[in-house]
Amino acid sequence: MTQKIHVVTLMPDAISGFLKWGVVGKAIKHNIFSVDLINPRDFAEDVHRTVDDRPYGGGDGMILMTEPLVKAIDSIGARAGTRVYLSPHGERWNDKLARDFAGNLQSSPLTLICGRYGGIDQRFINAKVDRMVSVGDYVLSGGEIAALAVIDSIARFLPGVLGNEQSQVTDSFADGLLEAPQFTRPPNILGQEVPSILRSGDHRRIDQFREALSMAMSRELRPDLRTNNHDRQWQLSRELLRSVSRDELRVCGLSPQILDEIYGDA
Repeated sequence: MTQKIHVVTLMPDAISGFLKWGVVGKAIKHNIFSVDLINPRDFAEDVHRTVDDRPYGGGDGMILMTEPLVKAIDSIGARAGTRVYLSPHGERWNDKLARDFAGNLQSSPLTLICGRYGGIDQRFINAKVDRMVSVGDYVLSGGEIAALAVIDSIARFLPGVLGNEQSQVTDSFADGLLEAPQFTRPPNILGQEVPSILRSGDHRRIDQFREALSMAMSRELRPDLRTNNHDRQWQLSRELLRSVSRDELRVCGLSPQILDEIYGDA
């Protein structure tokens, strides 16, 4: 059975173009999942197809009206599944949520609701929204970009979407840390040489090196990702990284500060 995502949006063209490309486009082409676009403007009843109005109490911007949105959602009926409003008020979108949503999508549809202008009438949210999701602490002109981010990140966890299923395991945040840097041919370019350990053919050693690099990069760039046993893991990673030259680690993108921490006595 094809897994279904509905997107309620005033700008369906902003969504449809993206759905033709990359892993998402291939997955849709192969019927792994599908995306239906519903435009609330199609449910407006006046000649101007009005979907927004001025906010009560004044304020900047226009507010999306309840009636067209309700009719758009109701047109999906029971097939709507979980109805998610993309909003700064929502829980922060992350790798775990993407995995959870992908798992749920295999048994129940998903409907993403994109806001526009100054927001959505709260009464629609009260009556028709099951949960809210935020893709970050910043403001977008509408929910379409957020919807695309959610769709893309969910799709990667659906069986058959990725050509290499191992990508789900090694991508950034899959294990709570940033992904280690990647290299390809030629081995020496721009005066920088790929670390010899990555060309050694010793896959066990390579995996350990990548895990240690992941720990180092996360410690420097995303200290908020620290795990409960981070300090112990870091000491093990330091020991392995110290067996590699400073120049090779510099090629891996590590800063002088983290290199000093690796090679220092601390």
